[in-house]
Amino acid sequence: MPGPGSAGLAPEERVRQLIQAGSSVEVSEDIPPRRYFRSGVEMLRMATVYCEEGNLEHAFILYNKYIT
Repeated sequence: MPGPGSAGLAPEERVRQLIQAGSSVEVSEDIPPRRYFRSGVEMLRMATVYCEEGNLEHAFILYNKYIT
């Protein structure tokens, strides 16, 4: 996740870092698909809460992880 120093970056670089943080998804064959589905539902719930709180960077990262 981008750190506190990322606020001084150019917008393009900041978005690039957010996308990179959201794209880091690992899938294990040992975990049943049902658990991934439940995790995805929870990610969407958490992203919605972040969005409502105005924490758009965290919401963006979770939405990006979900679509990845």
